Amino acid sequence: MWRRGQHVGLAGAGRLRQWMARRPSSVRALGAPRPREGSAAAPPWSAGELDLPMGDGGYALLARLSAGGMAELFLARRRGPAGIAHPVVVKRLRPEARSDPSIVRMFLCEAWISARLQHPNVIRFHDFVFHEGRHHLVVEYVPGCDLAAAARAFFAEGRPFPIEGALEIGLGVLRALGHAHALRDDHGRLVGLVHRDVSPQNVLLSVDGEIKLIDFGVAKMTATSGMDDPDPLGSLPPCEGAAVSTGAGTVKGKLGYVAPEQLRGDRIDARADLFAVGVILFELLTGRRLFHRREDGATMRAVLSGEVPAIAPLRPACPALLEEALRRALARDPERRFESAAQMEEVLAEVLVALRRAPGGRDGPSSSERGLLAGQEIAALVREVVSSGRERHRSMLARGDLRSGAPRAARTDARRAAGSRSSGDRGEIAPRPEAPGAGASPAAEDGAPGDRSEVRRAATPCWRDARAPRRARIVPWLVIAAVTFAAGALAGRAIDALGGAAPASRASPG
Repeated sequence: MWRRGQHVGLAGAGRLRQWMARRPSSVRALGAPRPREGSAAAPPWSAGELDLPMGDGGYALLARLSAGGMAELFLARRRGPAGIAHPVVVKRLRPEARSDPSIVRMFLCEAWISARLQHPNVIRFHDFVFHEGRHHLVVEYVPGCDLAAAARAFFAEGRPFPIEGALEIGLGVLRALGHAHALRDDHGRLVGLVHRDVSPQNVLLSVDGEIKLIDFGVAKMTATSGMDDPDPLGSLPPCEGAAVSTGAGTVKGKLGYVAPEQLRGDRIDARADLFAVGVILFELLTGRRLFHRREDGATMRAVLSGEVPAIAPLRPACPALLEEALRRALARDPERRFESAAQMEEVLAEVLVALRRAPGGRDGPSSSERGLLAGQEIAALVREVVSSGRERHRSMLARGDLRSGAPRAARTDARRAAGSRSSGDRGEIAPRPEAPGAGASPAAEDGAPGDRSEVRRAATPCWRDARAPRRARIVPWLVIAAVTFAAGALAGRAIDALGGAAPASRASPG
């Protein structure tokens, strides 16, 4: 059965009852069966019906996808009863970061935010689990790549990034930001959420043409300082304190995409995220970095100067209306920028419609058809970049099925899928692309020794840390065996040499 404390960040049954008691009668009766005439109105549900068992299964960590300064990401599989399973991504803090209360508080706030953001352009929240002294944030697995990898693939081949594709990606990010900026707490009050780390690395593109904004780990709630109860989690320190507690000279986010007011330490709002969207679109259209320099100090000076070169000489096909919109988004003064993500989205949508207008002044496809075509274009773009990486992830998930307690038919299908992959894909993991100039993410490796737990069927979630592929586990033992054999042979020769020299030395005096 479900126990209190196993899942942190989700409202309990008692809090749900209190919330329903404060709602109007029409809301409380929503979904309840209509009572019979002449009978007393029955409650929508009984107290015992609110607690549900978690069921069998759990999560199996299959491979570590990437590791940053504070957290690490794992490719995992959610296992349920009757062989129902699906891939997910698990994020957890690194051991050295768990000792910092402010980092733990930021992670809890990220889970609180992720659980309340429900939008097609925002990464989907699945679960938040506390297991063996560690918090684990479970989100959806998006097969594809991030925007940084897609842009690098185009520019490496000398191809310009498609203008319509860049606009569609910008519109998707703006829709996600508009939803995030409108986030409210459980009392219906705006929290003034600001992402603060909008960058190509935090925009995922799926092989189905989806656009997803991820990583609210450094997001800030700017409208909670005056609240009587500023902490939405109730039992935790104020969430906005986690974002404010930055040391002197510390900046949240990637320097090449932060707004000037954020670097100066001034008060920020949603317009800081719109500045980052402008930087992303400028770099996609021109194929060059706008503010990034080799040294952090030079990057900060470039951002504060606010000098934006003309786009037309770098990309002649760029419409004048689009360049004007980007200059407004990149204004050094926040008052000169767009007031909201919806306003900037409306302008970019007008540019996109003008680009897709058919020759002769006739309108092109309908809005629904244009959205479908745009999704297909982005999907084709992503498939060019991640075809091999997706196959490696499929192989890893297939090996996870073989190790888990899946039904016999599922295990048979997994063996066929694993056997059909190419030999070059065995034992490999596609790393999460990093920022330009950064090293590749580490491949799959063993988790910490204290994190291992036996895979068991229980009501509470089960975890199994990522293990290296079988070939990688056998190679060290072969090396040890070869070294031991060589050392034994050398020792035997030395003993034989000493044994032959001793009788000769004893016989020489006589």
